[in-house]
Amino acid sequence: MTVLVIEDDASFRRTLTAFLEDSGYQVAEAANGQEGLDCFERQKPDIVVTDLRMPVMDGFEFMARLNSTGCGTPVIVLTGTGDPQTPAAALDRGARQCILKPVADLCALERAIERALASPR
Repeated sequence: MTVLVIEDDASFRRTLTAFLEDSGYQVAEAANGQEGLDCFERQKPDIVVTDLRMPVMDGFEFMARLNSTGCGTPVIVLTGTGDPQTPAAALDRGARQCILKPVADLCALERAIERALASPR
């Protein structure tokens, strides 16, 4: 299974990538939503893990464009925003789950990925 990680914080992106690779996933990386869309076209990942607030193209715009393709690829959102409405907005726009940053337990992300891949939408 391939996971596309879209995260503008390079250090956190590397941490996520290393953890997911250690968990047996192939990982593609992007630093913003536009890079994420380009990578998605090339790699055709099974699932996407994306931040919301990024330069160039944010996670909401990325999800809108991905949803417009009708591909049905599950998306898990990571967000560090303090706005309590942000997770609800992400779920309303098609995210399977929204996990707040900082992510204290990366195993929770792994479980969210497993659930999203196992459940049809």
